[in-house]
Amino acid sequence: MAFVAATAAQAQETQADTPPANGPVTTPDTPRQAAQSGDVVVTGTRTGSKVADQPITAVTGDSIVNQGFTQIGQALTLQPQFGVPANSTVGSQGSYGAGQSFSNLYNLGAQRTLTLVNGSRFVSAATSSVFGASVGTPVDLGQIAPALVDRIDVVSVGGAPIYGSDAIAGTVNIILKKNFEGIDLTGSNGISEKGDGADSNVSLLLGKNFADGRGNITFNAYYDHQDGMTSAARFVTSADAPFLGRTTSSTGPSRIAYFGGDRFSVVSNTGIPLALDNIPFNGTSPGGAADPIFGVPYQAITNGAGAAMVFNRAGQLVPFQHGTVVGSLTDEAGGDGFRVGDYGNLLTNSQRIQGVLLGHYDFSDHIRFHAEAWASRNIATNTASQPLYNTALFSLPGGAGTPSGNYVVSSTNPYLSAADQATIQTSLAAAGQPTNQFYLARANTDLYDGAFTTRSSLARGVAGLDGDFAIGTHNFTWEGTVTYGQVNTTSSQPGLVWQNIQNAVNAVVGANGQITCAPGYTNAPIATLSSSCAPLNIFGTGNVSQAALNYINAPAISRQVNKQFDAIVDIKGTLAHLPAGDLNAVIGGEIRRESQAFDPGAFFAGTYSQYAAVAPVQGSYYTHEAFTEVTVPVLSPDMHIPLLRELTLHGAARYTDNSLNGGFWSYTGGGNWSPFKGLTLRGNYTRSFRAPSITEAFAPIATSFEYGNDPCDPQFVNGGSSPATRAKNCAAAGVPTDPQKFTSLITNATVTGLAGGNPNLANEVANSWTVGGQYEAPFLPGFVINADYIHIDIKNEIVQPGIQSIMQACYDSPSYPNSPFCSSFTRDPTSHQITAFTDTFLNIASQNYRAAQVSARYTLKLDRLGLPEGAGQLNLSSNYLHEFKNQSVVGTGSTQYALGAIGEPANAVTSMIDWQTPRFDWSWTVVYNGPTKVNPNNPASNYQYYGVSPYWMVNTSMGVIVNDHFRLRAIVNNPFNLGVTYAGPVPEFSTNKAWDAVFGRSYRISAEVKF
Repeated sequence: MAFVAATAAQAQETQADTPPANGPVTTPDTPRQAAQSGDVVVTGTRTGSKVADQPITAVTGDSIVNQGFTQIGQALTLQPQFGVPANSTVGSQGSYGAGQSFSNLYNLGAQRTLTLVNGSRFVSAATSSVFGASVGTPVDLGQIAPALVDRIDVVSVGGAPIYGSDAIAGTVNIILKKNFEGIDLTGSNGISEKGDGADSNVSLLLGKNFADGRGNITFNAYYDHQDGMTSAARFVTSADAPFLGRTTSSTGPSRIAYFGGDRFSVVSNTGIPLALDNIPFNGTSPGGAADPIFGVPYQAITNGAGAAMVFNRAGQLVPFQHGTVVGSLTDEAGGDGFRVGDYGNLLTNSQRIQGVLLGHYDFSDHIRFHAEAWASRNIATNTASQPLYNTALFSLPGGAGTPSGNYVVSSTNPYLSAADQATIQTSLAAAGQPTNQFYLARANTDLYDGAFTTRSSLARGVAGLDGDFAIGTHNFTWEGTVTYGQVNTTSSQPGLVWQNIQNAVNAVVGANGQITCAPGYTNAPIATLSSSCAPLNIFGTGNVSQAALNYINAPAISRQVNKQFDAIVDIKGTLAHLPAGDLNAVIGGEIRRESQAFDPGAFFAGTYSQYAAVAPVQGSYYTHEAFTEVTVPVLSPDMHIPLLRELTLHGAARYTDNSLNGGFWSYTGGGNWSPFKGLTLRGNYTRSFRAPSITEAFAPIATSFEYGNDPCDPQFVNGGSSPATRAKNCAAAGVPTDPQKFTSLITNATVTGLAGGNPNLANEVANSWTVGGQYEAPFLPGFVINADYIHIDIKNEIVQPGIQSIMQACYDSPSYPNSPFCSSFTRDPTSHQITAFTDTFLNIASQNYRAAQVSARYTLKLDRLGLPEGAGQLNLSSNYLHEFKNQSVVGTGSTQYALGAIGEPANAVTSMIDWQTPRFDWSWTVVYNGPTKVNPNNPASNYQYYGVSPYWMVNTSMGVIVNDHFRLRAIVNNPFNLGVTYAGPVPEFSTNKAWDAVFGRSYRISAEVKF
């Protein structure tokens, strides 16, 4: 499926070549839609005039359904213009929002893409917690059933003066079907070649015209069930895949390819026993040496031969098998370390039930009513994530016995065999330690494997009146629409209570010979599923009783409530009859209120586990807005002026008074010029904005865990926008550059700091322009090509930099150590480890984006080649994006480049060839993503394999119209089973953008019954 650029100016001339509605193709129609009432609404304008001063692309709902997309977010993600979404059904999930799917135009962030439905705002489902996937009010595209979509229009850059805040990257307008009459029942089922990832859905569409066509009511019910998958389900995402690690050599690239799979070598989900409160060994040099982080030697429990021991799955001690040392404190290639790569979400398990009622009624020829009613219930589960760890890596400064530190275990624990007790006590004595207790490093996958479930319910209503009148020869229309939406979201997961875990680990043999909890314990103040202590067997994995799980588990339930109220009135019409046509204008006003409230619940709000206390977030804001817009035809074809066939100017302005930060003017101006028939040139300048979100403004300062690449770590010290400056500043900080002497802990594990919102934020401001054109070749009927240059500059950008960007801004700054970012974190003068940080939202960034997008389509009726009329037609389309630049600057320090990174290739193409006949259609979609880099912010010399190969994805769909009432369709995604490509031997890819390549060959069949 490919987007095809379209403008209102081309609509009249291309209508005849529009393919039949049954085909999976993108229409060349103008992105305009007759409203429920019958009035014409054009995306990107309110005047109803033909506006062609900015690039607009469109994709049909039939295209989405016929290619088997069960969520419209999946369809958008595969398009070149859209970057990796902040959250989707694929890949890792944002906390408190499993399964939600957002759009991310030009990879500028979901909060900078405005998503509308029928030209109206739609309530967001995103959490306002700082731990969510995205700030702002992005729309969950999973709440909109594909069968209800008529078309999706995408306006590049434009939208802020027309619709208000958030349209910095552009506007996505989802246009719903209207005036549907009849019954349409469609069911489909899909599954991968491997027999997993199954999906089944059914859609019922009912519609009826009444009152002699003056009214219509349309109802859609949609059900979809998707089976989830963990990252272990595919080799390229599992712990067995090759990976990039750091070499132990002091020469050559700092990161090279390793096979055997990445293992978190200092911990295991079966447990590694230790004699000292430390990590069991340093991956750069297993065993022995003193550790500058913890101040004591690495010391695992060893057997008589001196081999480090680990518990096997059954809970018995066996020698620990080391993998290949990769020069990291925590990682080895292969071996008995924790298979962390297996504990990720590849595909959420979800169930969606949705119902939408659309209606309109014409009271008279001049007064009309339209309404929408929405209700849905979405349930999605993040299948796995990193578990909760007990290891010295995460214990600073608390040490063993704290919620994240090593377990402290009795050496006579009754779950240990007599032989294992003897081995542990002998090793403790040899290390000069008391023999009554030892330490245990463990990844607690059998207590909690990272799965959580999000349940969202949507209620939304839209109601409006519109009408028309005339004053002399001047026609006017007016409209008033009120929208209210509310999303209630609940996320739940097991909540491990540390105090009860310690009670349960302290097991003894009772008077009756049964293993029980040692007497004298005190339960945690929070209620768990059971108040009766049951002993916990943490040796091996999967040996925990249900009674013990009930005792240590307090359900962790958080709640989010989002509300939106929006009221818009406008009047538009013809102000003057000019020689080239009517001068149309609109004036109107809008009142909008957004509120969000996040309640972390008793478990997350307390300090009962490894989690930092999660703060509640609550806030609201309202806007009063006024807007105007004008379209001025200057020249028209009937004037017969050489090289000035047509010229139209367009302008709009909006004043927004936001209760958070006051007033702001956004505006746009542009036009289109057609020197001769078939060629239209266009240009546009837009000043847009994004107001601070509730998360950014109201989140309280609270404890946070963050990690990131330390610029002074030996593998990154020669990277960044100015490697010489970074290396000089890190040397001034006294950080060693020898990997044998220093490995940054924050690169491998989270560090505790403070994070939160900022009530003093100002608006983000973007000054953007586009220039381009459309050409319809007279010598090649049916051929249309569009090309546009996109230029976006964002200033005053709101960011929560994150510890990595904070460190980079400090050490990449020529003013080090006087950069304000250098005071936002502390580094221990002896160990050189990051020990604390502060990370709040600030207006301190800027971003520059440059790209060219080209789309082409060609419709060839095969009877032109002498074939019978029943041979149908070929529809060819292609959509290409070339990015020249995408860089951001935090403060005056570090410049970060996104262009060419994984998930954002400089060149991307989506193309389609579709053959359609009256009873049959067959299409092929080809997606190409160009080469990318492991990290464009580091020099190529840092890597053995710096570049990532380009890759292709191919899908095919075939449909048959059996008769007027019955249709069948078969879809094969990735029919050639093309896998994720490798840079050398190392796979580097975006799971979202390369989903079909990761998932492998898959099949879907659908059947449709229509009456």
